[in-house]
Amino acid sequence: MPVLDQKDKEMVARYEKFMRSTKEGRLTQDLGWAKVKNNWEAREVFVENENGEIVAAMSMLLTDTPAGKKFAYASKGPIIADRFDLDLLDKLVAEAKKILPDAYVLRMDPEIEYSDELNDELKKRGYKTRNRNVADEGMHATIQPRLNMVLDLANFPGKEKTLDLYPSKTKSKLKRPIRDGVEVTWGHDAAAIDAFYTTYQTMANRHGITYRPKEYFQRMLDAFDENTMRIYVAKRDGELLSTGIVLKYGDKIWYVYAGSMDGNTYYAPYAVQTEMIQWALDEPDITLYDMGGIESESTNDSLWVFKHTFVKAAPVEYIGEIDAVLDDDVYKELVKD
Repeated sequence: MPVLDQKDKEMVARYEKFMRSTKEGRLTQDLGWAKVKNNWEAREVFVENENGEIVAAMSMLLTDTPAGKKFAYASKGPIIADRFDLDLLDKLVAEAKKILPDAYVLRMDPEIEYSDELNDELKKRGYKTRNRNVADEGMHATIQPRLNMVLDLANFPGKEKTLDLYPSKTKSKLKRPIRDGVEVTWGHDAAAIDAFYTTYQTMANRHGITYRPKEYFQRMLDAFDENTMRIYVAKRDGELLSTGIVLKYGDKIWYVYAGSMDGNTYYAPYAVQTEMIQWALDEPDITLYDMGGIESESTNDSLWVFKHTFVKAAPVEYIGEIDAVLDDDVYKELVKD
């Protein structure tokens, strides 16, 4: 049966093996992610080939809405091995619909690059897409940013050190915190979480933005081991300056959270990035280092300015959100096209 039974240990093991051994796998589709998002309800489906092998799978998280119908979200999913086969997508969605009678939409946002051809084909198959048609609303028009700064390490064969990836001007900039005595270590423990949260909260308050509770990051630490999650910490003469959290899954290492203290940080955020990219270079199965989203490819966007130091290529544009509408009336009420 293509609906995952969490009580069936053999089935769960097969599902986890598929997610974790497939290069297209993404951490937010791992069963552990539901432990992080513990205020959401988890449901999972998969599709097998004629040999009984899982070839596509989707982990969905559900939450209530004021309309009385649930919102179902497959973050960075579904995961389809080898290529994004739309027939397999249709099969997954058909299975998902059987266990989503209480939801008004199933929203998916796989890390597949945008093309007009793919967008048109998805709409022909009955899906609603949210990508360029909502781009004027900015970076947060979709749950996940559509424009991501991704360092493709396959473009640097033979390079073993982060500094070797860059021209002399950039290399000099990245050496600056080292010359100033900034040192970076990484951890996977309570002390690392404490250091991270101090910088994360400080930075959020500095910019006047909301931030997650500390327990969220503790759950993340509990759900994923040090081979998957690392917290990098930059200090100078024992003084905490900057931190970053990265997650390794599939063929990529993903930079997800950061923080920095007030005052002079001696370019410590650059030193943190340098070390996190080094982890990606050190892992033989990792080909991508994803620095996350930006607003636009412009000097007016401070995120792009910082990330462009490390990623010289144009941002990757993802297909965005693919909605399988389950209740037209509620969808029209809650979703702006």
